[in-house]
Amino acid sequence: MINDGRRTVRKRFILGDKRFFSFVSYLIVICSLLLTYFACSSPIGNRTHHIEKTTQVPDATLFRFVFLGDTRGDYKADPSCYLAEEPLRKIVKEILDLVPRPDFVIFNGDMVAKTAYRKAPGKIKRWRSIFQYPMKSNNIPVYTTPGNHVIDGNATDPDNSMRYIPLFRTYFQADNPMNGPKGYKGVTYSFTYKNCHFVTVTSFMTHEGYDNRELSPREFVQKKRDFEYFINEKNRRWLKEDLKRDHSDFTLFFTHCPIYPVGPHYKDKMSLHAHPASRSMIAGILIDDGVHAFFTSHEHLYARVNLGPSNPVPSGLEGHLLQVIIGSAGAPLSSKPARKDMVLEKYKKTYNYLVADVSSNMIKCVVYDDNGNEIDSFSIF
Repeated sequence: MINDGRRTVRKRFILGDKRFFSFVSYLIVICSLLLTYFACSSPIGNRTHHIEKTTQVPDATLFRFVFLGDTRGDYKADPSCYLAEEPLRKIVKEILDLVPRPDFVIFNGDMVAKTAYRKAPGKIKRWRSIFQYPMKSNNIPVYTTPGNHVIDGNATDPDNSMRYIPLFRTYFQADNPMNGPKGYKGVTYSFTYKNCHFVTVTSFMTHEGYDNRELSPREFVQKKRDFEYFINEKNRRWLKEDLKRDHSDFTLFFTHCPIYPVGPHYKDKMSLHAHPASRSMIAGILIDDGVHAFFTSHEHLYARVNLGPSNPVPSGLEGHLLQVIIGSAGAPLSSKPARKDMVLEKYKKTYNYLVADVSSNMIKCVVYDDNGNEIDSFSIF
């Protein structure tokens, strides 16, 4: 009886154990469902859930970079509009949502309108807070170039006509190397990342000072301004020497102004074509030394053109060069048509940025608008 009783008690304890664990399992399931519900419906939960933009990355990709430029505001329509904040914010979000994220970003000039330097220096800090700081906080280096607005916004001083360069370094230096020629460090530079060499020279020469020895005042095209759209001899010589030392799989050149504008600045000569002799020398250096592509901005649109002996007609070029204009991440879009003497692969008036995936034998480029829609794609071999 006692043994039977013990067996009975033990059996009831075992049955009770099973019921207990079943009850606990049921509670765990209920709690999990409740936690999921509150996490998804609460503001905190929403902040931790976002849609990431996964771009198709070619096989054996070594790295990715992003290229964009021109976010100055439409100060002619609104004198207080120094920075195009809304398009820039959207593009910054697009960049940070890329999977994988870029190894670095190049911002190609004209961050703010020229009036900001005199009237609203706070907008310069605003650009940094919207663009540069988010990149830095996500360990994405930023490389920059000066645009015409950083010079146009500062009347030259006969005692220091090159002061736009230290001003640019103060506000927009970012991660630029200081390996350019004397007097141009931080605005003319190069760097090699994995199998790709990147090089830039400043697009401008001031009317006063040591950088204008090639031109006399009677040769100035922009007489009412304090600078010319011109790459001078010192920078051309440095560029040629830099390219001669390079043995990378790919070489990319970038500067703010196009060699051949595709429309908006064709007739006003506010680009590097304003001085044909200097323009031809730069084009010759890029072609002779095997530059694979020229990325530029300045014209507020997106365009891709294969420059050559008959494009535009007649160009006088002795080879071919891919010129890609990534010209507005918020700056007021151009309303002018494309020039008629040039065959363009693409010409689109929309905000834009370029994502490039570099592999050992190809650079795959995809261009997006500020809403993340693809507007062009091409490959560099």
